Amino acid sequence: MNINIPPIAVVQADLEALGHAEVQELSRLSGVPFTTLWKIRGGITGNPGIETVRLFYDHIKSAKKPAAEQDA
Repeated sequence: MNINIPPIAVVQADLEALGHAEVQELSRLSGVPFTTLWKIRGGITGNPGIETVRLFYDHIKSAKKPAAEQDA
């Protein structure tokens, strides 16, 4: 488990790099509701709890599709 949580601006930027389907996959992998992730991504939730971020942050890279799949 990652105990080093980056600043919220970094978390939001990492989430913004994900598309809709990738955020859905992140939700599936982490157990954090899609709507929660989407609100953090869009800045609606500007100060998510650290435990929420801990649940999903380590899964962001796993949720991202390879570039070849994104173009398809």
